Amino acid sequence: MIPNRTWRRTAVGAVLAADLVVLLAAGAGLPAFAPIALGVLVATTLWALAQPGGWGAFALLLAQFLCVAVPGGVPTTVHDWALAAAAAAAVITTHLALTLLGSWPAGADLAPDTARRWVQQAASLVWAGITAAVIGALATRTPEGWGPWLGALALGLVGVLVWQVRAFTRRA
Repeated sequence: MIPNRTWRRTAVGAVLAADLVVLLAAGAGLPAFAPIALGVLVATTLWALAQPGGWGAFALLLAQFLCVAVPGGVPTTVHDWALAAAAAAAVITTHLALTLLGSWPAGADLAPDTARRWVQQAASLVWAGITAAVIGALATRTPEGWGPWLGALALGLVGVLVWQVRAFTRRA
């Protein structure tokens, strides 16, 4: 069993690290927006960690999304797509960490199988976000005739993701 304090600190650390990634992505898009994003993220993070199963978690996810979307434009370079992938991974990590904090009893230890399943599913979703960003970067750099092939690749990757998540949940 993973002790209560260990897994809870790890989940809180994941949320804080995700906030840092979102702040860096927001600052890269529009540096003057970073102080505003910092204030919003601090307030909503405190609320989300106080009530991980309530409206605070939703408010933090929305704040993270808006902090990245407001200063950013449509990604057109590989750098822009990398920032989009990092921000997407951060928001997914926040969602999964807050879900774990909100659904598992506060004083309970975490079974290793549950932690392993959570990490596998989180990794699958993060890699899906990164893969989507890579496909987006390819789409912005390739000739128009390649569009159907990139679309087919994207659909194939969605199928692989669905299969992977299904396989992980069947083992549980």
